[in-house]
Amino acid sequence: MKLEGKNEDKKDEVEQKNISQRMKKLCSILNSPIIDINELKNILWSGIPDEMPFNVREKCWKLALGYLPLNTEDTDKVLKKKRDEYENLKKQYYNKNKLSEEELKILRQIKVDIPRTKSCYNIFINKKIQQISEHVLFIYSVRHPACGYVQGINDLITPFLIVFLRPLVTKKEISSDDIDKVTDDELKNVESDLYFCLSKLLEQIQDNYTFGQPGIQRAIIKVKEIVKRIDISLFNHIYNNNIDFIQFSFRWVNCLLLREFPINISVRLLDTYISDICDIFTDFHPYICAVFLVHWSKHLKEMDFQQMLLFMQRFPTQNWKIQDIESILSEAFVLKNAFQSSPKHFS
Repeated sequence: MKLEGKNEDKKDEVEQKNISQRMKKLCSILNSPIIDINELKNILWSGIPDEMPFNVREKCWKLALGYLPLNTEDTDKVLKKKRDEYENLKKQYYNKNKLSEEELKILRQIKVDIPRTKSCYNIFINKKIQQISEHVLFIYSVRHPACGYVQGINDLITPFLIVFLRPLVTKKEISSDDIDKVTDDELKNVESDLYFCLSKLLEQIQDNYTFGQPGIQRAIIKVKEIVKRIDISLFNHIYNNNIDFIQFSFRWVNCLLLREFPINISVRLLDTYISDICDIFTDFHPYICAVFLVHWSKHLKEMDFQQMLLFMQRFPTQNWKIQDIESILSEAFVLKNAFQSSPKHFS
């Protein structure tokens, strides 16, 4: 027992040293006049340490998404230009007296969905947050008619809102009362930043939301193939109970798994997503989904049809720690590299 304790202490010591090194390197990157985006993305892939100030993650996300310039001298100028651009978009598109019947229909659906959006902190009961979300989702939908607004997109804004609001309220856990203390100008900036960052994210997964949702269909097929390869007994159990993968994994792909976790885990997951946004959703996300499912293999194989469906509707992740999602990400990364090095890995 004593030896076990010593090993755990040693492990914690090594982990703390790694975190300290990442923090030091990240500070160096962010304090440089020209941001080394590749180095920043490497650190972001492994997650922003919780010990960092709240504005660090916000800045890293905006840089990795291409919203902020790499030349830090241009930051204020670019932000002003973007925020002015967004205000003009709002004036152009969000005039309730000039909306078509189709646009009014979209707006009504958004108004219904926003209060239902999952958030551990219940920020969506706040009228200001509801209005910000409504503006962003509606303007995005009318400017991107091929995909428009699809239920599930509303869930993608939650981690962005949390990350962008934390530096303003200087708290990790945000309440509706905290938001009421943020100035209108600050909230206006949050709204414009949210719009452009969400747009950058959605650019990479538009196939998920166009007619027929082909991106989601492809991803579900891939999840199914990976699970069949790595846990055939679980695959057979699901198949023998007449459960189709689309019944549970559609939500995972549609909402990028964000609905399955507490907000802090979702934020950590987005660190990795944003670090490699061009490839991660087509190449890596299906592996994350497959590993997440197999994580529950022992429990699922003891369940029947009804029990499995109920369990999959609400996986017991409420007490997950950052290390739990990092374990899923690491395993998915190893699998992806192993499988993609073999041209017949799905045969």
